[in-house]
Amino acid sequence: MKYVPTLLTEYFAKGYTIKPLNENTYSWDYGMTYNDGTTRFQYVYLSEITEKEKDLLYIYSHVADFSDKLNAMQLLREAEYATMSCICLKSITREGVQIEGVYVQCIFPAELAMQHKELFLAVVHEVATLADAIEKKYIGVDN
Repeated sequence: MKYVPTLLTEYFAKGYTIKPLNENTYSWDYGMTYNDGTTRFQYVYLSEITEKEKDLLYIYSHVADFSDKLNAMQLLREAEYATMSCICLKSITREGVQIEGVYVQCIFPAELAMQHKELFLAVVHEVATLADAIEKKYIGVDN
């Protein structure tokens, strides 16, 4: 990975909980303090991909497995709050079983992130807060 370790340098130095999961992905246990003083954490995953010869950051957070607790209308309403990210369903395999996972994700140009680190952090923050808001509002958990 060329970009993610560099982008995370100052957050490593500040002691944030960021760990490499493998050679392609980092996890960041991103903390958010709400107006009522409570703090919640949301895992945000960061990896790099190349599409059409462009280096991109893939920033995403797993919200939940799709179930009756999350209906499409609710997800579409929450999607209104996304400006740089989106809510999507992705097929994932867990314990050999194919299921649908609900994710908040953003594909972000690596070059732009390197030039404007505050935009990179804004994207990470949006992905984390939107995923956490869906968990809090519809599932009542802090995964």
